[in-house]
Amino acid sequence: MEVKEGLVRYVRKDRYPTEKTIAAVTWETSKEYMYKVQVHSVIQAGAPITERFVNIMSDVPMTPEMVESEVEQRWGEWEKYAAEELVGLQTWSAVRKVMD
Repeated sequence: MEVKEGLVRYVRKDRYPTEKTIAAVTWETSKEYMYKVQVHSVIQAGAPITERFVNIMSDVPMTPEMVESEVEQRWGEWEKYAAEELVGLQTWSAVRKVMD
């Protein structure tokens, strides 16, 4: 996992990450794929930009563009982030659940 951390950020937004960039894990996850997205947001105009990571779960492989679009669509649904304005997104890493 540590070796592949952050590698998806180098994948073109319209391409699917390959096995070289996706970490294979045996943890229990609700879906087959989990994408970690770096989010930059501001609470109000003039406030400093905050940075955090959010996870997107999926049963199908996704391109970085698809993952970032999913974050944008869900942003308003996540109540604790509702007041924040997105200023930047970067798909950071991906994991795939595999059987032992």
